[in-house]
Amino acid sequence: MHSLHTTKPQLILAQERQKQTSRRSKTIVVPVMSNDTVELSSLATAFSRQQSGPGALWAEITALSRQEGVIDIGQGYPDFGSNAIAKQSAKRAISMDEKTISGDVPDARANQYAPIPGTADMLDAVKRYYRDTARNVSSVDESRDSSLVTTSATEGLYVVFRALLNKGDEVMTLSPFFPWYLAHATVTECTLLGVPLNPEDGFAVTEEMLERAYAKSNKRVKIFVHCSPHNPTGHCASEEELEIIARFCRNHKIVAIADEVYERSTFLESKPHLRLREYLPERTVTVGTSSKLMNLSGWRVGWIYGPKVIVDACNTFHSYASFSTPTPLQAGVADALNDICDRAKPGEGVTPDENAQILASNAQILASALTASGLKVYPPEGGFFLVASVKNIKSVDGDAIQYCKNLARRGAKVSAVPMTPFYDPSSPENPTDLVRFAICKKRETIAEAARRIRENPL
Repeated sequence: MHSLHTTKPQLILAQERQKQTSRRSKTIVVPVMSNDTVELSSLATAFSRQQSGPGALWAEITALSRQEGVIDIGQGYPDFGSNAIAKQSAKRAISMDEKTISGDVPDARANQYAPIPGTADMLDAVKRYYRDTARNVSSVDESRDSSLVTTSATEGLYVVFRALLNKGDEVMTLSPFFPWYLAHATVTECTLLGVPLNPEDGFAVTEEMLERAYAKSNKRVKIFVHCSPHNPTGHCASEEELEIIARFCRNHKIVAIADEVYERSTFLESKPHLRLREYLPERTVTVGTSSKLMNLSGWRVGWIYGPKVIVDACNTFHSYASFSTPTPLQAGVADALNDICDRAKPGEGVTPDENAQILASNAQILASALTASGLKVYPPEGGFFLVASVKNIKSVDGDAIQYCKNLARRGAKVSAVPMTPFYDPSSPENPTDLVRFAICKKRETIAEAARRIRENPL
């Protein structure tokens, strides 16, 4: 009845609505871009190849750690002891852009961009930290040295690589090594040369080892990366080793990167942490971070300290990478660094923090259980990790990868990490029997993991 009186404009409108409804009800197919439709950069392709090897293994093992009932002592994040002063100061800093009772705003920029190199307080705190906790105070020259705040120590390493390396240059480090050394060498289209360390010699380095590795190079070594306490082995460099490295770098005009993020986690009174920069001040860039120094791995506040000519160049690349580091978090870390300095004694050097004793005890508890289960343990002198060999575990034929998979899936349900990702995958001589365990956990976590390993041997 009503349709007889529908006007022409109304009819057109009704037809258009019907078309729209029909269009909405149809399935819309969106073409998916496949890899053969785009050309990736050679760098992206190189990373894809890396990820298909050690990277894929790392992802598989860490996925096992997230399964229900599994204790994760594979990944190196601390689950206790985050710095209270840093957290309290950061909370105050976050609120500084709020009006007070009087109506004033203490700092309107409290939660805005920080200066690219870092806040003045943070930069001063880093400089003070390396001065006040130096064993050899004469090695500190503030007219030569400068600091830069980076968004994590990982970025700190990255910008140093970017500032110093050209395509085809070489980077030398001790092997095994933190996997990002290889990643950064790949980014800069350079070659990473690993100097193999021997577990039976305590992972120590000799002059002969360095010179032998250099003789095999293309004589384009621009950077030597040194980590102490060492990730992953826990070895702490002796004075003799640091003198060898300093002499090697001077002789071959190499810049040293001192990756010393674990420097306050040392276990032996007879073997304190010694800074490489005190033996090679004019050629050393030191990398530090609140992640390890203050157990604040989620904050991503790191820094570099070294010769101003290098640090200034690093600042340029930092500005293009992350631009600046979170402002209120810098305030918290700066106050925590100053607190360390307030308690430091002149000329005493770096001293262990309050968590180091817990880590040392954790290492002993875990080592006892692993030894009872048939593994050979290489006791750490510092750092967040313990390394052991599964060479004598017949059920896995001495294979670290299979051991870690079985350890997580079977009775113990404990997650550890094979050392495969800590070696250059292109080298045919890498050991296949070594496993890394994280000891930077609560005492009860380590004790429970040790009990499970002891009661469920593979």
